[in-house]
Amino acid sequence: MRIGILEPKNFSTSAINELSELGDLSVFKDNIDDFLKDIDVLFIRLGYFIGEDILNKAPRLKIICSPTTGLNHIDLEETKKRNIKIISLKNEREFLSTIRATPEHTFGLVLALLRNYKSSFLNSQNTEWNRDKYTGNEIYGNKTGIIGLGRVGKILAKYFNCFGAEVFYYDIDSKIQTDLNIIQTNSIEELINKTEIIILSASYSDKIIINRNHFNLMKNKYFINTARGELIDENYLIEKIDDNFFKGVAIDVITNENGDNNLSNILKVADNKNVILTPHISGATFTSMNRTEKFIVGKLESELKNRKI
Repeated sequence: MRIGILEPKNFSTSAINELSELGDLSVFKDNIDDFLKDIDVLFIRLGYFIGEDILNKAPRLKIICSPTTGLNHIDLEETKKRNIKIISLKNEREFLSTIRATPEHTFGLVLALLRNYKSSFLNSQNTEWNRDKYTGNEIYGNKTGIIGLGRVGKILAKYFNCFGAEVFYYDIDSKIQTDLNIIQTNSIEELINKTEIIILSASYSDKIIINRNHFNLMKNKYFINTARGELIDENYLIEKIDDNFFKGVAIDVITNENGDNNLSNILKVADNKNVILTPHISGATFTSMNRTEKFIVGKLESELKNRKI
């Protein structure tokens, strides 16, 4: 059995050692056709879209391992046609409750927006020592809204509680259980109207959650998306940023990250505004990546015990 790691940079050393014991391990270097042609198990991250083009190069592929919760970087219909098993972090709630990279990054983005960090960090091009120019706001006492009270949303709610914010939430599951000191709203519109900071932390779906009507309610508010770009009306968001509509925007995800996307358009309108764009790094810490890769290796080992490759 041949196991391939498509994006080997900073891959967990202990996970590599365990994979080497499961099969003949190889890592991608420079020729993707040669690399994929005899791979049975493929480890991926988010740098490639695994669709027909990639799959056609891997005729022996039987298992794809992705240490992610979202799977929009994989053509699931195509992999199903080819009877390829997907091993991921989806629904691994107990394990994921110990992975804090995404909520930490999200919280950091909120703090950065409120305190105008993008503009106020001094360097050789920004030398003005003038604190009045960068006066910001505090989390304490602020009204924060979380859309999607899953793993990330619940951890975020705890963080904001600790900082003294008043926390509201909306989730499609109206009966979701929580013992947190937070206030449930009945709709996204209600949440936006009651808060100043709106955070999207919902799970990926093929439907837009935040549409233009929702954005129209966010005048002079903060909006943060560390979920998925496909969950919002991204083109309309760009229009509103260009109109100086928001008090601040932070985006860690964009639609179609590995293809034709809006990156250049977002960067263009973000100039000289309180807009922060990070390249989907919310879950990318050495700690979280190493732990999730090892966890996926464990799931792969269990899968291989039940089949022969």
